[in-house]
Amino acid sequence: MPEDYEFEFYRDFMRHVFEYSLPSFLRSIVPGDKGIGHLDPDNPLARGAFTPKSLIDARGPFVDKAGKPYVECKVSWVKANLKNPNDHGYFLYKGDGRHGEPDVCEKVGAKVAGWYFGRLLPERKVPLAAQMRKIYEDAREELAARFPGTEFRLVRYMAPETIKTAVDELVKAGCTTIVYQGINCPLYTDFEDYGHALEIVHACVAARARVVMADQLGNQGAMRAAFTDLLRDRLAQLPAGASVLVILSRHGHPFKKETQDERAPLYREPLEREVREVLAKRGGKTEVVWSFDEYGDEFWDRTRSKFETHAAYRKAIDEGWDYAVELPTEFPAENTDLMIFHAMKKFNAFKDYDRNQPVPYPDWEQPLVRCFKEGKTTGIYAGCPVGPYRKHVVEAAVNSIAQVLEAKETQGAAP
Repeated sequence: MPEDYEFEFYRDFMRHVFEYSLPSFLRSIVPGDKGIGHLDPDNPLARGAFTPKSLIDARGPFVDKAGKPYVECKVSWVKANLKNPNDHGYFLYKGDGRHGEPDVCEKVGAKVAGWYFGRLLPERKVPLAAQMRKIYEDAREELAARFPGTEFRLVRYMAPETIKTAVDELVKAGCTTIVYQGINCPLYTDFEDYGHALEIVHACVAARARVVMADQLGNQGAMRAAFTDLLRDRLAQLPAGASVLVILSRHGHPFKKETQDERAPLYREPLEREVREVLAKRGGKTEVVWSFDEYGDEFWDRTRSKFETHAAYRKAIDEGWDYAVELPTEFPAENTDLMIFHAMKKFNAFKDYDRNQPVPYPDWEQPLVRCFKEGKTTGIYAGCPVGPYRKHVVEAAVNSIAQVLEAKETQGAAP
């Protein structure tokens, strides 16, 4: 996710969702283009028709091609899917024809441009790309020292052109082996890695080199240490003897079959064990629960088999825990999911949470900590392992890639 708002990123991500999840006969129907989608930044999540104060499109303008405010133009209301508690409607303008983009993508883009970047992010930037770049740069420096002559490139998997450029440069530099390492999540998924980014890498390589996939960062003990250190430091600030419920939150997914589910225990089971060891040394009443930020509601989880992060916070409140401390275990850095979208779903467990309040994050070298209180319970979102905790994520990346490079050195290949 780029620092500044780029409609193309959100459009391409949603297109990938359509291509990955929809049957072929629906791919040309669902992402239809009937006009230009708009939202009112003052009421972006409306589920019923209303009279807007202003309207913004996915590219940022509040006016049409002629300079006329969209709010003064003839628009039609497109209703929400009321079966989905998190869906919202939008306004459609046909006066300028079509933008050539799916309406549903413009709907999301308008929300992100007008509400996220326009109202909720005071710095008008998202830290993910910058924080991930630091991981890459630190890991590259250490690996380059250990493996002289090795080439390194940083790419964005949702921007295939960056992968193609990197692959062409590596092949031109004489590399006969190209190592793929995903650093945006401790766990690989079919949706992002096995069934998307890796396929793009292979296509760009076009048999000009050998492709090796380094293992997911979650298999490295250092990746787990990033979160246990984060937890240990947060607990040190709490009163001795206070009861603490630790919430290990996951992103979640809607797919019936995901390789992530098969390989996740390699990361989650030792992480939970190590978290419990941290709590045992602290003493007092403690408990650990796993939760889902996404796809755990009644719309996506009809059997109600998934425990939502919202429910985890409510458990802490209803049972009278002193503190509920959340670790977002699948995120090495902050993005709009954690800062806004997931936040709306889970932090509303607390009455003092207001989804319309801005989320300032001026210092990207410190975790974004958010606190809420209801009754005797204080909820603490501990943030991602950035800044002083980044060294662990870097170590995980270095160790994972080094395992491959050491094997390549033995075999005499040029990475």
